[in-house]
Formats: sequence, C-alpha cells, structure tokens
Amino acid sequence: MTISIAGVTALVPFEEVYRCHAAGVHRFCVSQVPDRALAEDLTHETFVRAFVAYERVGPDLDSARAWLLAIAHNLCADHHRRHRRWRGLLARLTDRSSADVEAIAEHRVDLVRVTAALASFRERERQLIGLRVAADLSYREIAEVLRITEAAAKVGTHRALTKLRARLGRSA
Repeated sequence: MTISIAGVTALVPFEEVYRCHAAGVHRFCVSQVPDRALAEDLTHETFVRAFVAYERVGPDLDSARAWLLAIAHNLCADHHRRHRRWRGLLARLTDRSSADVEAIAEHRVDLVRVTAALASFRERERQLIGLRVAADLSYREIAEVLRITEAAAKVGTHRALTKLRARLGRSA
C-alpha cells in the first residue's frame, strides 16, 4: 500500500504488511506441511524474502496478501520437491484458550481424519484446499497464487472439496 503525501508516494511500512497478513500466511503454511515448526520456518522465510523485495515490488496492502501467499506457495513447493513427501493438511485454526478439553479432543480427531483423507490426494488438490480453506482466499487470489485461471481455481477447488467430503463421509 502506498501513501501519497504532497505528491510524494511512499510505501506503507513493511511492519503493517506483516501485521495484516502474517496469520494468513502462517495458516497456509500449516495447511501445506505436516510439521508446525516447519510451517513457522516457511512463514519466516516468506517474510524474509518479501522484506528483501518489498521496495522493488511495492505492493499495496490488498495485493500484498496474494503476493505473500505466492511466495509461501513457492517455498512449500520447493520443500516438497526437496523431500519428496507429503503428509497432509494439518490445520489448527481454533483458539485453544477458549476451548474445553472435549472440544480439543474432537478437533484433533477431525484433524486426523482430514489429514488421513488428504494423504492420497494429488499435490494440486491439497494446494487448492489449503488456499481456499486454511488461507481463506478468493478464487481470484487462488488463481494468482497458483498462476491458473480463476475458472480453473473454482472448478479445481470444488472438485477437491467434493472429493474430500466424499472421503470423510465414507469413513464416518
């Protein structure tokens, strides 16, 4: 986001971009790798790379979200190429401080079921689900991150989520 003061355009401080988008980037990374510490490392690396390129790219606050998620997506893809393995979606999106023990246990059971179901999905299906559900992106933003058309993002996400619902329905 840029600010114009007396005809001079200045970027919004990077700290503001970080404050606005760190949680979403982290949720996306958690949805893409099986280890929370690794997700934190990938989130950190995303912001390191973004910081280095921030003045050159100069995204506004709205477009910064897709830009950051594209960086995170590339880092996650690089990680999977290097290690040749994928364990599934691990998302802990609820605030545990307000949840009771039963709710936490139920949530963990649900996560195990989702992770097991996603283990056999193709990488693209996992990415689409992660970007739509964990990172809460629009189809347009998913298309930007994955460099596909918005229509392909809609159709692919719909099919991946339908497949996930079917797998979860059968295992219930």
